[in-house]
Amino acid sequence: MTHIFRRHWGTALLLLSPALLFAAVFLLYPLLNGVYLSFTNASALRPTHRVIGLGNYQYLLSTPEFFVVLWNSALLVGGAILLSMVGGLALALMVNRRLPGTTLFRAGVFQIWIVPWISVAILWGWIFNADYGIVNHLLTSTGLVSENVRWFSDSTTARLVVVLGFAWRMIPFMMVVSLAALQSIPSEILEAADVDGATPVQRFLRITLPLLRPMLVTLALLQLVKLFQEITLPWVLTQGGPVNSTTTLSLYTYKLAFQQWDYGLAATAGTIWLVLLGLLGLTAMQLTRRRYD
Repeated sequence: MTHIFRRHWGTALLLLSPALLFAAVFLLYPLLNGVYLSFTNASALRPTHRVIGLGNYQYLLSTPEFFVVLWNSALLVGGAILLSMVGGLALALMVNRRLPGTTLFRAGVFQIWIVPWISVAILWGWIFNADYGIVNHLLTSTGLVSENVRWFSDSTTARLVVVLGFAWRMIPFMMVVSLAALQSIPSEILEAADVDGATPVQRFLRITLPLLRPMLVTLALLQLVKLFQEITLPWVLTQGGPVNSTTTLSLYTYKLAFQQWDYGLAATAGTIWLVLLGLLGLTAMQLTRRRYD
Protein backbone atom coordinates (compact mmCIF):
# COMPACT_ATOMS: atom_id res chain seq x y z
CA MET A 1 0.00 0.00 0.00
CA THR A 2 2.86 2.36 0.82
CA HIS A 3 4.44 2.04 -2.62
CA ILE A 4 1.09 2.90 -4.22
CA PHE A 5 0.96 6.19 -2.31
CA ARG A 6 4.56 6.92 -3.20
CA ARG A 7 3.87 6.24 -6.87
CA HIS A 8 0.82 8.53 -6.98
CA TRP A 9 1.96 11.27 -4.61
CA GLY A 10 2.14 13.72 -7.51
CA THR A 11 -1.49 13.09 -8.45
CA ALA A 12 -2.54 13.36 -4.81
CA LEU A 13 -0.69 16.65 -4.43
CA LEU A 14 -2.28 17.97 -7.63
CA LEU A 15 -5.75 17.11 -6.38
CA LEU A 16 -5.04 18.71 -3.01
CA SER A 17 -3.45 21.82 -4.45
CA PRO A 18 -6.66 23.95 -4.63
CA ALA A 19 -7.38 23.31 -0.96
CA LEU A 20 -3.73 23.86 0.00
CA LEU A 21 -3.60 27.09 -1.99
CA PHE A 22 -6.81 28.32 -0.37
CA ALA A 23 -5.47 27.50 3.11
CA ALA A 24 -2.16 29.21 2.38
CA VAL A 25 -3.72 32.42 1.01
CA PHE A 26 -6.68 32.82 3.37
CA LEU A 27 -5.48 31.09 6.55
CA LEU A 28 -1.72 30.70 6.80
CA TYR A 29 -0.69 34.07 5.36
CA PRO A 30 -3.07 36.18 7.51
CA LEU A 31 -1.98 34.21 10.58
CA LEU A 32 1.74 34.69 9.94
CA ASN A 33 1.24 38.32 8.93
CA GLY A 34 -0.66 38.97 12.15
CA VAL A 35 2.14 37.48 14.22
CA TYR A 36 4.66 39.58 12.30
CA LEU A 37 2.66 42.79 12.88
CA SER A 38 2.65 42.08 16.62
CA PHE A 39 6.41 42.80 16.59
CA THR A 40 5.98 46.13 14.79
CA ASN A 41 4.55 49.59 15.47
CA ALA A 42 2.16 49.32 12.50
CA SER A 43 -0.63 51.88 12.59
CA ALA A 44 -3.10 53.45 10.19
CA LEU A 45 -1.85 56.84 11.41
CA ARG A 46 1.66 56.38 9.96
CA PRO A 47 2.64 55.43 6.40
CA THR A 48 5.39 52.97 7.37
CA HIS A 49 6.19 50.72 10.28
CA ARG A 50 9.28 49.23 11.85
CA VAL A 51 10.08 46.20 13.96
CA ILE A 52 10.11 46.99 17.69
CA GLY A 53 10.63 43.49 19.05
CA LEU A 54 8.66 42.62 22.17
CA GLY A 55 7.62 46.21 22.84
CA ASN A 56 3.93 45.59 22.19
CA TYR A 57 3.88 42.51 24.40
CA GLN A 58 5.64 44.37 27.21
CA TYR A 59 3.17 47.23 26.94
CA LEU A 60 0.05 45.05 26.96
CA LEU A 61 1.25 42.79 29.76
CA SER A 62 2.05 45.84 31.89
CA THR A 63 -1.35 47.47 31.30
CA PRO A 64 -4.00 46.82 34.01
CA GLU A 65 -6.73 47.26 31.38
CA PHE A 66 -5.49 44.21 29.50
CA PHE A 67 -5.86 41.97 32.55
CA VAL A 68 -9.34 43.39 33.16
CA VAL A 69 -10.17 42.34 29.60
CA LEU A 70 -8.78 38.84 30.20
CA TRP A 71 -10.85 38.55 33.38
CA ASN A 72 -13.96 39.74 31.53
CA SER A 73 -13.38 37.16 28.80
CA ALA A 74 -12.97 34.34 31.31
CA LEU A 75 -16.01 35.46 33.31
CA LEU A 76 -18.39 36.08 30.42
CA VAL A 77 -17.36 33.17 28.22
CA GLY A 78 -16.94 30.73 31.12
CA GLY A 79 -20.33 31.66 32.60
CA ALA A 80 -22.04 31.36 29.22
CA ILE A 81 -20.47 27.95 28.53
CA LEU A 82 -21.50 26.65 31.95
CA LEU A 83 -25.09 27.87 31.59
CA SER A 84 -25.44 26.63 28.01
CA MET A 85 -24.06 23.20 28.84
CA VAL A 86 -26.33 22.78 31.86
CA GLY A 87 -29.34 24.12 29.98
CA GLY A 88 -28.63 22.14 26.81
CA LEU A 89 -28.06 18.89 28.69
CA ALA A 90 -31.21 19.42 30.76
CA LEU A 91 -33.27 19.97 27.61
CA ALA A 92 -31.66 16.95 25.95
CA LEU A 93 -32.59 14.75 28.92
CA MET A 94 -36.13 16.09 28.73
CA VAL A 95 -36.67 15.55 25.00
CA ASN A 96 -34.89 12.17 25.04
CA ARG A 97 -38.16 10.68 26.28
CA ARG A 98 -40.73 9.61 23.74
CA LEU A 99 -43.45 12.09 24.61
CA PRO A 100 -45.97 13.81 22.33
CA GLY A 101 -44.66 17.04 20.85
CA THR A 102 -40.95 16.45 21.55
CA THR A 103 -40.05 16.54 17.85
CA LEU A 104 -41.82 19.87 17.39
CA PHE A 105 -40.21 21.20 20.56
CA ARG A 106 -36.74 20.19 19.38
CA ALA A 107 -37.29 21.88 16.02
CA GLY A 108 -38.56 25.03 17.72
CA VAL A 109 -35.63 25.28 20.11
CA PHE A 110 -33.10 24.69 17.35
CA GLN A 111 -34.46 27.69 15.44
CA ILE A 112 -32.66 29.87 17.98
CA TRP A 113 -29.34 28.49 16.74
CA ILE A 114 -29.85 29.90 13.24
CA VAL A 115 -30.73 33.41 14.46
CA PRO A 116 -27.89 35.83 13.56
CA TRP A 117 -25.94 37.32 16.44
CA ILE A 118 -27.00 40.85 15.49
CA SER A 119 -30.65 39.82 15.80
CA VAL A 120 -29.95 38.26 19.19
CA ALA A 121 -28.26 41.48 20.32
CA ILE A 122 -31.17 43.67 19.19
CA LEU A 123 -33.70 41.32 20.79
CA TRP A 124 -31.74 41.18 24.07
CA GLY A 125 -31.41 44.97 24.09
CA TRP A 126 -35.18 45.30 23.74
CA ILE A 127 -35.93 42.68 26.39
CA PHE A 128 -33.67 44.37 28.97
CA ASN A 129 -34.40 47.96 27.98
CA ALA A 130 -34.58 50.09 31.11
CA ASP A 131 -37.73 51.99 30.06
CA TYR A 132 -39.91 49.57 28.11
CA GLY A 133 -38.19 46.19 28.38
CA ILE A 134 -40.32 43.16 29.14
CA VAL A 135 -38.06 42.05 32.02
CA ASN A 136 -38.50 45.33 33.88
CA HIS A 137 -42.24 45.20 33.19
CA LEU A 138 -42.49 41.74 34.75
CA LEU A 139 -40.34 42.70 37.74
CA THR A 140 -42.26 45.88 38.53
CA SER A 141 -45.71 44.39 37.89
CA THR A 142 -45.02 41.50 40.29
CA GLY A 143 -43.58 43.82 42.93
CA LEU A 144 -40.11 42.28 42.92
CA VAL A 145 -38.56 45.70 42.29
CA SER A 146 -39.95 49.16 43.00
CA GLU A 147 -38.40 50.89 39.97
CA ASN A 148 -36.96 49.95 36.62
CA VAL A 149 -33.52 48.35 36.68
CA ARG A 150 -30.84 50.05 34.57
CA TRP A 151 -29.36 46.80 33.33
CA PHE A 152 -26.62 48.31 31.18
CA SER A 153 -25.55 51.00 33.65
CA ASP A 154 -24.14 48.65 36.27
CA SER A 155 -21.17 46.34 35.72
CA THR A 156 -22.74 43.32 37.41
CA THR A 157 -26.10 43.46 35.65
CA ALA A 158 -24.48 44.29 32.28
CA ARG A 159 -22.26 41.21 32.58
CA LEU A 160 -25.28 39.12 33.57
CA VAL A 161 -27.22 40.20 30.47
CA VAL A 162 -24.28 39.41 28.17
CA VAL A 163 -23.78 35.98 29.76
CA LEU A 164 -27.48 35.19 29.41
CA GLY A 165 -27.44 36.32 25.78
CA PHE A 166 -24.43 34.15 24.97
CA ALA A 167 -25.95 31.14 26.75
CA TRP A 168 -29.40 31.55 25.17
CA ARG A 169 -27.87 31.51 21.70
CA MET A 170 -25.69 28.44 22.39
CA ILE A 171 -28.19 26.23 24.28
CA PRO A 172 -29.92 24.79 21.16
CA PHE A 173 -26.64 23.49 19.73
CA MET A 174 -25.76 21.99 23.09
CA MET A 175 -29.18 20.33 23.26
CA VAL A 176 -28.93 18.73 19.82
CA VAL A 177 -25.41 17.38 20.30
CA SER A 178 -26.15 16.19 23.85
CA LEU A 179 -29.29 14.44 22.61
CA ALA A 180 -27.29 12.60 19.94
CA ALA A 181 -24.75 11.54 22.58
CA LEU A 182 -27.49 10.37 24.95
CA GLN A 183 -29.07 8.25 22.24
CA SER A 184 -25.70 6.63 21.48
CA ILE A 185 -25.44 5.20 25.01
CA PRO A 186 -26.25 1.45 24.86
CA SER A 187 -29.63 0.80 26.45
CA GLU A 188 -28.32 -2.44 27.96
CA ILE A 189 -26.08 -0.49 30.34
CA LEU A 190 -28.96 1.62 31.61
CA GLU A 191 -31.24 -1.41 31.92
CA ALA A 192 -28.57 -3.25 33.91
CA ALA A 193 -28.34 -0.28 36.27
CA ASP A 194 -32.12 -0.37 36.76
CA VAL A 195 -31.97 -4.07 37.55
CA ASP A 196 -29.24 -3.39 40.12
CA GLY A 197 -31.53 -0.89 41.84
CA ALA A 198 -29.83 2.35 40.79
CA THR A 199 -31.92 5.48 41.21
CA PRO A 200 -32.28 7.91 38.27
CA VAL A 201 -29.84 10.30 39.95
CA GLN A 202 -27.28 7.54 40.52
CA ARG A 203 -27.71 6.31 36.96
CA PHE A 204 -27.08 9.81 35.63
CA LEU A 205 -24.07 10.54 37.84
CA ARG A 206 -22.41 7.10 37.62
CA ILE A 207 -23.20 6.10 34.01
CA THR A 208 -24.62 8.83 31.79
CA LEU A 209 -22.40 11.72 32.83
CA PRO A 210 -19.07 9.80 32.66
CA LEU A 211 -19.97 8.50 29.19
CA LEU A 212 -20.83 12.03 28.07
CA ARG A 213 -17.65 13.60 29.44
CA PRO A 214 -15.57 13.42 26.19
CA MET A 215 -18.44 15.01 24.28
CA LEU A 216 -18.93 17.71 26.91
CA VAL A 217 -15.23 18.60 26.92
CA THR A 218 -15.19 18.83 23.13
CA LEU A 219 -18.33 20.97 23.06
CA ALA A 220 -16.94 23.26 25.76
CA LEU A 221 -13.83 23.78 23.64
CA LEU A 222 -15.88 24.50 20.51
CA GLN A 223 -18.02 27.01 22.39
CA LEU A 224 -14.92 28.57 23.89
CA VAL A 225 -13.45 29.19 20.43
CA LYS A 226 -16.78 30.48 19.13
CA LEU A 227 -17.56 32.86 21.99
CA PHE A 228 -14.01 34.17 22.23
CA GLN A 229 -14.47 35.43 18.66
CA GLU A 230 -17.91 36.95 19.21
CA ILE A 231 -18.02 40.74 19.46
CA THR A 232 -21.49 41.51 18.10
CA LEU A 233 -23.48 40.91 21.29
CA PRO A 234 -21.35 42.93 23.78
CA TRP A 235 -20.70 45.63 21.19
CA VAL A 236 -24.36 46.23 20.33
CA LEU A 237 -25.58 45.92 23.93
CA THR A 238 -22.91 47.83 25.85
CA GLN A 239 -20.02 48.71 23.51
CA GLY A 240 -17.85 47.08 26.17
CA GLY A 241 -19.07 49.22 29.06
CA PRO A 242 -19.75 50.31 31.62
CA VAL A 243 -16.07 51.03 32.40
CA ASN A 244 -14.86 48.12 30.20
CA SER A 245 -16.76 45.60 32.35
CA THR A 246 -18.07 43.74 29.27
CA THR A 247 -15.05 44.25 27.01
CA THR A 248 -13.85 40.82 25.93
CA LEU A 249 -10.50 40.07 24.31
CA SER A 250 -12.02 40.01 20.83
CA LEU A 251 -13.80 43.34 21.40
CA TYR A 252 -10.61 44.82 22.87
CA THR A 253 -8.69 43.73 19.76
CA TYR A 254 -11.35 45.33 17.57
CA LYS A 255 -11.11 48.61 19.48
CA LEU A 256 -7.32 48.66 19.22
CA ALA A 257 -7.48 48.08 15.45
CA PHE A 258 -10.45 50.21 14.40
CA GLN A 259 -10.79 52.87 17.09
CA GLN A 260 -7.17 53.49 18.08
CA TRP A 261 -5.89 52.35 14.66
CA ASP A 262 -2.95 50.60 16.34
CA TYR A 263 -2.52 47.49 14.23
CA GLY A 264 0.61 46.42 16.09
CA LEU A 265 -1.11 46.30 19.48
CA ALA A 266 -4.21 44.71 17.93
CA ALA A 267 -2.07 41.99 16.35
CA THR A 268 -0.35 41.47 19.69
CA ALA A 269 -3.67 41.03 21.48
CA GLY A 270 -4.77 38.63 18.73
CA THR A 271 -1.58 36.61 19.01
CA ILE A 272 -1.97 36.31 22.80
CA TRP A 273 -5.58 35.30 22.18
CA LEU A 274 -4.41 32.59 19.75
CA VAL A 275 -1.86 31.24 22.24
CA LEU A 276 -4.45 31.12 25.03
CA LEU A 277 -6.88 29.19 22.82
CA GLY A 278 -4.10 26.77 21.87
CA LEU A 279 -3.23 26.13 25.52
CA LEU A 280 -6.88 25.62 26.40
CA GLY A 281 -7.25 23.25 23.46
CA LEU A 282 -4.29 21.17 24.62
CA THR A 283 -5.75 21.07 28.13
CA ALA A 284 -9.09 19.88 26.76
CA MET A 285 -7.35 17.14 24.77
CA GLN A 286 -5.55 15.95 27.89
CA LEU A 287 -8.81 15.85 29.83
CA THR A 288 -10.43 13.82 27.05
CA ARG A 289 -7.52 11.33 26.90
CA ARG A 290 -7.72 10.64 30.63
CA ARG A 291 -11.17 9.21 30.03
CA TYR A 292 -9.57 6.30 28.17
CA ASP A 293 -6.46 5.81 30.36
